[in-house]
Amino acid sequence: MSDSIKKYWEMVEDGLIDPNKEPDRPYIYESPDGGLTVTRRPYSGDISEREVIVHPEREVLEIKKQAYTLLTKYDENVIRMAAKILDIGE
Repeated sequence: MSDSIKKYWEMVEDGLIDPNKEPDRPYIYESPDGGLTVTRRPYSGDISEREVIVHPEREVLEIKKQAYTLLTKYDENVIRMAAKILDIGE
């Protein structure tokens, strides 16, 4: 028996390796929209094995993105008037 096989079984006996556990597979991470949606799939897996990873603050990030768009599209006076309308409820 080779030394590496002996070492493997020693590590199994010592509880360092679980022979029944599947080995971890590396993943490929992809994002078609600059990071808002992230998918992952096993390195050697088929594209049908993709799973979507949802960012916990995705909704907040979308709202911030829209707010920044608003700030760049409109004049400061328009933005201040909109803020007053929101505060007053008119």
